[in-house]
Formats: sequence, structure tokens, C-alpha cells
Amino acid sequence: MRRISWIALFVLAGCHAHQVGQNHETMASAPKGEQVKSARPVRTTPGSMLDKSAMSKLQEALSRHGEPVKVTGTLDDATQGALKRFQRQQDQPATGLPDYDTLHRLGLDPKDIYLGGTHRREAQRTSTKK
Repeated sequence: MRRISWIALFVLAGCHAHQVGQNHETMASAPKGEQVKSARPVRTTPGSMLDKSAMSKLQEALSRHGEPVKVTGTLDDATQGALKRFQRQQDQPATGLPDYDTLHRLGLDPKDIYLGGTHRREAQRTSTKK
């Protein structure tokens, strides 16, 4: 009797795993659910969220913290390398991207860096339209 119940349990678990596997989404596959629609595209990468003055502040902060980098105002290879070294030094994941924690540890206000760049771009757009 116990064997029959164990066999039934394994069959049931196998069927469940098969159903879950069919609906499984991965990073490589396109999402199956409905996507969020927006009238304006959403900036998702640091390079598109930071303007020239915000990047300059970031590069100056890196130089002050012992990672000398030329102030170019762009997220170039040298800046990403300096960010990675700083992140390793701070026991953070070395992504080379200016995330919230990294900006905070550099003594920068992440909201000013990211939102400031967005607000400055919007202000420029509205001033050129007038």
C-alpha cells in the first residue's frame, strides 16, 4: 500500500513540474504577461539617466576618493574601471555602474545625481521650445 502511495506522489510531482516548466520565464525568453505601456520611454541605464554635469560630479568624487579619472562628463571605460576599483575597495559588487549605494559612499546624493539629470534635461527641452 505504501508503494502505491509513493508512486502516486511521484507521478503527481512530475506532472506539476512539467506544468510549471512550460510556463517558466527566463531572462532569455520574452515575458508572457502584459507589459506596462508608457507614453514616454523609461530611462533604464545609468548612461541614459545621467547628464554631463552629473557624470562630472561622479568623476570628481571618484578622484577625491583615490580613483583618479579624467573629468569627461561621460560614463566611459576609464570611469567604469575606476567605479569597479572603488566598489571592490568598499566590498560592493564590482559592476562599474553608479548605483545608489556607490553614489552614497562617494558622498553624492543619488536623487540629485539621477533625478537632477532628468530635471535638467526636461528644463532644457522646455526652454528651447519657448
